[in-house]
Amino acid sequence: MAEEVANTVAGKIVDLLFSAAKREIDYIRNYTKNVDILKNEAQKLKDMRGRVQQRIDAAKEKGEALLDGVQNWLDKADIEISKVGEFLEEEANAKKTCFNLRPCVNLSTLYHYSKMAINMTSFLLQHQEDGKTHEYCVSIPTPTPRLVDLYQPKNLDDIDTHKLALREIIQAIKDESIQMVGIYGSGGVGKTTLAKEVAAQVKNLFAEIVFITVSQTVDVEKIKKNVEVAAKRIMINKEKVLIILDDIWEPLVLSDLGIPCGKDHMNCKILLTSRRMDVGEGMNVDRNICVNTLKKEEAWVLFKRIVGDEKLANNSSLVKIAKEVTEECGGLPLIIQVVGNALKNKKIDTWEGALDRLRKHAPLEIAPEIRKAFTHLKLSYDLLESKEAKYCFLLCSLFGEDEIIDTLRLAEYGVGLRIFDNLDSINDAKKRVEMAVDTLTSSSLLLLEPGDKVKMHDVVRDVALLVTSSSEGEEKEKFLVEAGKDLTEWQPRNRTSESYTKISLMDNRIHKLPDHELHFPLLDTFLIQSNGLSIIPDDFFRGMKEVIVLDMAFNHIKSLPQSLKLLTKLIMLDLSFNRSLNEICIVGELKDLEILKVRATGIKVIPEEIGQLTNLRVLDAGECDGLSDVTVGVILKLTWLEELYIGTDAKNAVSRLGLLEISKLKSFRALHLKMDSDACHLFPQGTYLETLQEFFFQFIQKNTLIRRIFLRIDPEPSKSYLKRRLHIESSKFPFKMPIKKLFQVSDGMVLKRIKDLDNIIPDLYGESTIDELKSIELEECDKVSCLVKTTDEDEDATQTFVAPNDLMLGQRKTSKEKYFSQVEDIHLDHLDNLKLLFDCSFQYISLCNLQVIKIAYCDSLLTVFPLRVAQGLSNLKRLEILSCDSLMVVISGGDEQTTHNDIEFPRLTHISLKILPKLKSFYSGDSIVKYSSLEFIEVEDCLSMKRWGYGVHDMPNGKFVMK
Repeated sequence: MAEEVANTVAGKIVDLLFSAAKREIDYIRNYTKNVDILKNEAQKLKDMRGRVQQRIDAAKEKGEALLDGVQNWLDKADIEISKVGEFLEEEANAKKTCFNLRPCVNLSTLYHYSKMAINMTSFLLQHQEDGKTHEYCVSIPTPTPRLVDLYQPKNLDDIDTHKLALREIIQAIKDESIQMVGIYGSGGVGKTTLAKEVAAQVKNLFAEIVFITVSQTVDVEKIKKNVEVAAKRIMINKEKVLIILDDIWEPLVLSDLGIPCGKDHMNCKILLTSRRMDVGEGMNVDRNICVNTLKKEEAWVLFKRIVGDEKLANNSSLVKIAKEVTEECGGLPLIIQVVGNALKNKKIDTWEGALDRLRKHAPLEIAPEIRKAFTHLKLSYDLLESKEAKYCFLLCSLFGEDEIIDTLRLAEYGVGLRIFDNLDSINDAKKRVEMAVDTLTSSSLLLLEPGDKVKMHDVVRDVALLVTSSSEGEEKEKFLVEAGKDLTEWQPRNRTSESYTKISLMDNRIHKLPDHELHFPLLDTFLIQSNGLSIIPDDFFRGMKEVIVLDMAFNHIKSLPQSLKLLTKLIMLDLSFNRSLNEICIVGELKDLEILKVRATGIKVIPEEIGQLTNLRVLDAGECDGLSDVTVGVILKLTWLEELYIGTDAKNAVSRLGLLEISKLKSFRALHLKMDSDACHLFPQGTYLETLQEFFFQFIQKNTLIRRIFLRIDPEPSKSYLKRRLHIESSKFPFKMPIKKLFQVSDGMVLKRIKDLDNIIPDLYGESTIDELKSIELEECDKVSCLVKTTDEDEDATQTFVAPNDLMLGQRKTSKEKYFSQVEDIHLDHLDNLKLLFDCSFQYISLCNLQVIKIAYCDSLLTVFPLRVAQGLSNLKRLEILSCDSLMVVISGGDEQTTHNDIEFPRLTHISLKILPKLKSFYSGDSIVKYSSLEFIEVEDCLSMKRWGYGVHDMPNGKFVMK
């Protein structure tokens, strides 16, 4: 028995000793494995720490409070990661000594580090377990104000009048017992500027701020539309919203405009601006605040800022005159700004003459609120050295109040009115209008709007109308402007009609014109577009035979009156968007015509009579759905034709559009052509269209099924900078040579639903250079797998390209130019087979001019930019990616062992990443990435994205919005 017990005890001891020995041996045997596990778990903790830090950063940007324990967990993670780093460095040095400097392995060293690795791994695993909840929630959500106002704050230092008014307005806005605040003061005193300043300073107090310009003619439906979303947020979500109604002329009923108000909706704050105190009182404002004119010393401060202190330095004579000029401005900031801009680059004798003129009284009959403005703004107008700028200024007054004015329309009117001396071409007119607009905006006489458009301040427009209605201008013009006044009829009096040179009735609801002869012997411009006219009496134009600009676009005119042919001096005629108009033969009688626009009318043919218009520069017959023929020889007779806009839905009409005749016109420079996509392969050879200075070819199927509406990230940017564009939809690749030649000289391409197309290079361009290309848009091209695909042989061989100017000669040249070096925007949408953008050596790709890239619904795409390409994105401003199911990383690559991996985006302001389920990070490398201009990062429904990226991401101004 004792022996059995002894044997059992001995066996257990042996087992224990064996287990202990085995464990000790395992430490040594599994040394490498244990250290590798430690490395892996340390990296996992590091990744988790990065994801938590990313959420913390986002929460702080949104002003949210961190949950208890989150920062403590983060600090401990840093400690554990630091310990592992020190351990691995020590272990690597010990291993180097053990293996490299000694003839044998030091088993105790392996044992020590293996055991430490296991112990440290357990701490890492526990810390990861503790941090799991923090990966999904680190803060208490708080409402995030929407940044809706991009207004740049003004310098109000030493301008106490505005500072005090601003303080009073903001205090009233913040007062919970006040719902409606009014601002009133004379025109040009700075009411709108203060309203925008208020919005900029209180934007964090509101979920939304809506700014609406009302003007004299109130557009109720437009206001309702603008406040619709805000009203829902006020009434349903009970959010705080500020609605600013600027430039109100008469009391309004807010409920009629769709604006919630009253004690049940105190979360809706309303700020009104008006020239009159009684407007706010009539709307029962809770506080009505007067904006006074600037005091003498304040006006001088503002004037010096505009003119420049250096201009006045060491010139006491000029300072004396400048102070007197400032006093004459009456303390109105608008006037001070306009006069200061007009004089700042002038000599002292001009200042002296200006002062004399400013001291003269304005006409007594004008409204008191603009009497002071009249003399001063007219001075600025008179001091314009450019006659073209002056005339463009007056033309802008023909448009309605607060109307957005297209500069192209100014150019067309200008050509008709002969305001340009020594005009070379229509394109020359466009450039000269651009120069005139630059002059007017720098003089504060016009306000610049996006997309080659301008607008007039209402006070400036009032003065312009006074000039043109009282023959005060040098041109002795007298305008009758009734634009945008909601008129339903027009009955002029003969005794007042003889002096008018221009009449504008645009943007009304006039359905009927006088059925008798009118007497306007001096009238050169008649504008009646955008009304409801269907019939023009036959004798209507009989008494206005001097008219040279006639605009009747956007009406319902069915036929042209016989008296139209009496307008033999007519130079510009616009009949566009009269869709029931199908006969224009009478226009052939107008031999002096230079601009004829019949866009979107019902014409089916360009008739033989149009060939009589031998002075025609522009013929616009675009968007005429029924147009299928141009009478043979008509284009050839238009010997001075410069621009042709034409379109047809007839599949076999290509040969009947006179395209071959265009090549014989010596002045022709621009063709905009739209036709059925089936005609793409019928495009005639030998048209030499690729030599045009400007073209826009659209091949589109009219009867394409209505497509489902996809979410767009943002409206498409203007493409006005493109001069040679090619747009093809619903066609097959390969394209025939005439089309391929057009690709080679295009600066913009849009390709939608093109079958069998794989890539842009080499499919579309072959060996040709693509130096001209600035814009790329691909949509629903199912087989496109990349943008550039080259083989090893292609990359090793000398690149030989065909130069654009050698296309007809077939000459070749060698080139080291990189692909896409001029491209400014890329839009890729619904490319199901797109896996990557560049299937080639990245040394051939340069996106140094890329400004905007938008990618949506490309479900096979894995990555967007390789590191080497991303390093060249020096001009990128906007990056938007939406619903790409396979995308894992935006910027890939980067060898941690190599140098020069840093990335810098000096102009990138906006990043939007939405519905990307597999996206893990923005950048997968471990480099320094600098976003010096980044303002907004939007990440929505990117569930696998646990961190923004590895390495260092420097975002001094970036604001995260994560959903």
